[in-house]
Amino acid sequence: MRRHPWLLIFLCLTVILPAGASAQTSGSPAPEPAMHDGKSIAEVARQLNNPVADLWALDFQFNRYYLQGDVTDRTRVQDVLNFQPVLPIHLTNEWNLITRPVIPFVFSTPDFEPGKGWDETSGLGDVAAVSLLSPAKLTSGIIWGAGPTFIFPTATNDALGQGKYQAGPAAVGLYMGKDWIFGTLAQQWWSFAGDGDRESTSQANIQYFIQYLFGDHWQIGMTPNILIDWKEDQENRFTVPVGIGIGKLVKIGPLPVKFTAEVDYMAIHPDDFGQHWGIRFQIIPVLPELFKDTLF
Repeated sequence: MRRHPWLLIFLCLTVILPAGASAQTSGSPAPEPAMHDGKSIAEVARQLNNPVADLWALDFQFNRYYLQGDVTDRTRVQDVLNFQPVLPIHLTNEWNLITRPVIPFVFSTPDFEPGKGWDETSGLGDVAAVSLLSPAKLTSGIIWGAGPTFIFPTATNDALGQGKYQAGPAAVGLYMGKDWIFGTLAQQWWSFAGDGDRESTSQANIQYFIQYLFGDHWQIGMTPNILIDWKEDQENRFTVPVGIGIGKLVKIGPLPVKFTAEVDYMAIHPDDFGQHWGIRFQIIPVLPELFKDTLF
């Protein structure tokens, strides 16, 4: 099963999601609680699309990428599970600080060694973390935030990371309407320390999101990640995906849990070697708020 962990995610989506949905509408005479930490379930579903929402959540994101290019004679597969807890803190009545670490567990990734050819490796990748300062109150549907972002050389194998400490700015801006949500979260990193034998880095990740919300806490849209490696030549610099996905929030016991699935096609991709298709599954339990009071 090491090569096919996505089967486990698929089983979770096809078994738990319908079970959770049916639990809301059948059986018990008592209706589902309408609130979670003072927010309606509809508002929780809406705010889970906001990168700077004040919701404590655990985001388990499984990605399968299909990689192709001039340096390989066939499609290669990469399987990665990103654990992305969302950790908001109320600094004051006017400002929130939202920290979002990304811890990648690589089940399998292609690894080319000169003289040996293609192999596969697995392990922990480089950990990233972004902290965004954002206004606590919504103004005319426009939300923004800004702060620093970091990458740490935690990879257990050279093929799984870049061996460099990296830092840079991050910013998010989005519009949250009643039914439509769209915006962008952009991050840029430059290396400043680390393994002296590894190349310096300059790279960006721009996640754009377009979501339409409709009945019974469903949504349809996309949240792809544009990748830019400024150190590469023009033919290998950009990965620009477009996609389509669907998601739903259900109640499982006392917790709201969101399930999503998305397929992305990389309309622009590196010539030599890079992502051409991607599949993403997410399971996002929403936790009770751990710190309700402001720090200052």
